[in-house]
Amino acid sequence: MSDVGRTRLADRSLNPVLRRELLERWRGRRAVLVMTLYLGVLGGLLLLLRWIGGRVLAEQMQFGFGGPVLSPGPMLGRFLLENLLALVLGLVLLVAPGYAAAQLSGERERRTLGLLRITLVRPRSIVLGKLGASSAWIVLLVVVSAPLAATAFALGGATPGDLVRGLLVVLVTAVSVAAVALGVSSRARRTTGAVVTTYAFVLLLVVGTLIGAFAQFAASGFSMGSDRPAALYLNPFYALADATNATTGFGGQLPSVLTPFAAALPGDRFGDPFGEPVDRPMMVEEAGVVGMVEADLQPLPAGPERRSGDAVWPWTLLWYTLLAGLSLTLASRSLGPRDGVRET
Repeated sequence: MSDVGRTRLADRSLNPVLRRELLERWRGRRAVLVMTLYLGVLGGLLLLLRWIGGRVLAEQMQFGFGGPVLSPGPMLGRFLLENLLALVLGLVLLVAPGYAAAQLSGERERRTLGLLRITLVRPRSIVLGKLGASSAWIVLLVVVSAPLAATAFALGGATPGDLVRGLLVVLVTAVSVAAVALGVSSRARRTTGAVVTTYAFVLLLVVGTLIGAFAQFAASGFSMGSDRPAALYLNPFYALADATNATTGFGGQLPSVLTPFAAALPGDRFGDPFGEPVDRPMMVEEAGVVGMVEADLQPLPAGPERRSGDAVWPWTLLWYTLLAGLSLTLASRSLGPRDGVRET
């Protein structure tokens, strides 16, 4: 079979809605310019984070905080990885709702949704094509961020597993939010209403879960027990902190955006205020001088200690996947023949 034949066969096997959307959005200079600008801004932020982390470490070394125990290289690498992935996740939550919520409601406003519904393309294929079109660009932005995040390996303190798990959390969150946006868009009459509703859902995942966790913590009398707030299991940053094995910021570690979430993760960690303390060398007084006895100190590993107990991020991704499936089912049923074409 010739190359032209293979290309035509691949075009036939590709979802027609997805193929049309990809050709319209990615054929041109705009996609290249946006990708170049995105990588440039992200690279600049990475350099800024490295400068900030280096300054903080220099001040810690100047005042003797951590002394010979902590190695600045692994701490800085861990700091860069956590903050960069948190930044990418924040961008996903900011861009995905507005990008996906206009897919079906925009077709309805332009009065072209009825044309799609009377074609031979099934409602499920239409929805999946729109999902692929709305999430493909966001997924590409996440994937091209991986080489920048991998620069933390040169400094130490991070492992490829941390990066892979973190990217998986970001990707599943992006696709799930896009699926929810499609479900909302399939029932909304106007794009504005669909976008506002989807952003309200994202706000509920990020801020609403924190409020629910605080309410549960207050109901328990502000006791630092072993029970973790159930609402946080739906928070994407909480899952990202667990997937990347984020640090708690105690013991001279560099705090990151994920540090507050890491402190609330289940299991016992060094500096975890909710867990049992872990034995560590303490400040001792010898010959009238307060200092660290270097002979009794053990250097910290390249990455933070693993927590005991069940992991959080697989459960979060499971709930997100179920929510995405329900949203896609709702969108497919909304485009079904039982609603009639007159509504579009």
